[in-house]
Amino acid sequence: MVVFATNLDPSELADEAFLRRIHNKIYVEPVTAECFHEILARALGERGMSCDAGTAGYMAELCLRHGEALKACYPADLCDILMWRSQYEERPAQVTAGELDRAADLYFTRVQS
Repeated sequence: MVVFATNLDPSELADEAFLRRIHNKIYVEPVTAECFHEILARALGERGMSCDAGTAGYMAELCLRHGEALKACYPADLCDILMWRSQYEERPAQVTAGELDRAADLYFTRVQS
């Protein structure tokens, strides 16, 4: 059971005494581009979606533009946004550069630099 998760430095959240009481802490490293594409393929398959290699590469580039590194959560989260938006708009889900841009605008909170 995950009690809480954060991308912040634990020392910014609580004092050392509190953190000692959380016995199990797991750091989840960024993933390689190869691993990112494998996770994306699985996320797409689980949702009955697909995309070509160029669009998969675009998703990785888009995530790197918005974040510091490729994170394992990005593919599923962005695929979910694509699905939810298509359901709301009553149309089939599409994995295109334009749709990924729209999903990224909702998902990432930092302004692109």
